[in-house]
Amino acid sequence: MSKIIVHTAYDGTITFKNSITRKAIGYAGWACFIATIVHTQGWKAFGSPSQEGGYFVAVAPLYSPEDLPIDPGFYGWHRLNLDDLLEFAGEDEAVA
Repeated sequence: MSKIIVHTAYDGTITFKNSITRKAIGYAGWACFIATIVHTQGWKAFGSPSQEGGYFVAVAPLYSPEDLPIDPGFYGWHRLNLDDLLEFAGEDEAVA
């Protein structure tokens, strides 16, 4: 696997890019942001009850959250669907 470039935006969301193709292969952030990625891109979502930053992650097809340089915490990553993410996001948030 090639090296992964990590960029943290001002709002705390994290983008993970393949260093060769420069294409995004994963994102980490709050539930609504990840729900939007899952909804628009069809990517897989994961969460961990023990992830230190409270992040949820979305990964491109052919990748798993273990491929990303982010600590899942003690309990590891658990697959989430769009409805799961929306529950965490709350009723006031909407997915475009």
